[in-house]
Amino acid sequence: MSCINEQSYLALCTLLSEQIALSLPADKAYLAEARLQNLARLHTRGDINALIEKASTVACNALRTELVEAMAINETYFFRDPMFSESLRDVMLPALLERRKKQKTLRIWSAACSTGQEPYSVAMLLEEHFPQLKDWDIQIIASDFSRTALDKARTGSYGLNEMNRGLPARSMARHFEQNGLEWQIKPTLRARVHFQQINLVREWPHGFPTFDIILLRNVLLYFSLEDRQQLLAKIRKQTAADGYLLLGATESLEKSAGFVPAVAGSHRPFYQPSLKV
Repeated sequence: MSCINEQSYLALCTLLSEQIALSLPADKAYLAEARLQNLARLHTRGDINALIEKASTVACNALRTELVEAMAINETYFFRDPMFSESLRDVMLPALLERRKKQKTLRIWSAACSTGQEPYSVAMLLEEHFPQLKDWDIQIIASDFSRTALDKARTGSYGLNEMNRGLPARSMARHFEQNGLEWQIKPTLRARVHFQQINLVREWPHGFPTFDIILLRNVLLYFSLEDRQQLLAKIRKQTAADGYLLLGATESLEKSAGFVPAVAGSHRPFYQPSLKV
C-alpha cells in the first residue's frame, strides 16, 4: 500500500471541498490513507496517489463518488447524546405540540442522517412518549449526500454492534425484528421516515417546506467558515419562525448566524430563528 504524497493530499482536500464542503486539516493525511486503502486496492492496485488522480478526472464521476463517500465521516448511533433526547422530549416537542394543536401537523428534518439512526430515534421517541400524535400529520425527512448511507438507512437493518450503541433494550424489543444476524426496524415505523439524497452545501431541494425541528448535528464542524455561513442562511429559511434548530452537543452558534438560544442561559445546543437577520 502506497503512502499519500503532499500533492495528492492537496488534490484530495480540494476535491472534498468542492464536492461536499468537507474541510480536511493539513495534518490528517493518515486518515486518507486508512479510509482509501480498500478503494485503492480495488481500482489502482493499492496506489492511493493514482486513485486520487484518477478520481479527479472528468471521466471518473462514479469513482469520484466512491472516493468522497469513503472519506465521509458517518459516525452515528441511536439516541446519540442524552441531551438530544431530553431536549426533544421535555422542551421542544411539548412546546410545539401546544402551538400546533389546531393544525395537528409536525415537520422534522434530519439534515445529515448518515445510516439512519438519528431519524429512527426521533420516530421511536415520538411513538413512545407522545401517543396523542396518532391522528397528526407527521413528516420526518432524513437526508444525506451519501447514496450508500441512504441505501442502508432505508433498509433499517443494523448489526449487533450498531444495536448496542445507544439503543435501550425496551426500544429494541418494541421496534425491531431479528432478521438473521441483523435487526430490522418494523415496517410501520420505517414507513414514517422519508429519505432523500441532498448535498447540503452544493445543492438545495426545490419546494422544500419549512420545518418545526431541524437536526443539523455534528455537521458544521467539518465545514469552512464560509460554507457554514452559507448553509446556516439556507437552514434559517427552512426553519419555522417558532421552530427549532438542534446542533451537536459540542457545537454552538454566534448571533450572526440568524439564530438565538431557545432557552436563555441554557447550555443545550438548540436554537430558534432570531427576530433580526
